[in-house]
Amino acid sequence: MNKITLLLTILFTVSIFAGNAESAKIRTKVIPTYGMHCSGCEETIEAEIKKIEGIKSVKADHVNKKVTVKYDDKKVTLEKVKQAIIDAGYKLTE
Repeated sequence: MNKITLLLTILFTVSIFAGNAESAKIRTKVIPTYGMHCSGCEETIEAEIKKIEGIKSVKADHVNKKVTVKYDDKKVTLEKVKQAIIDAGYKLTE
């Protein structure tokens, strides 16, 4: 019984750390973005950001002037996402 209890304890501990490590990598950020006037602008920004490795999802919103992005911070930085918005021809203010 001692070996089984020890094994279960180890497996439980490893699964907790693995779960925390995975969730710690995914970030969600809202980036205030100006210059969008229509759904075409939204599509332009979304297409540009989706090209970046590590992007999980992106939603541009021209009405509320923001871009919401989910990304893996082990693969991409927030600065790279912001630069993609700028490169697409839009402005950031924070």
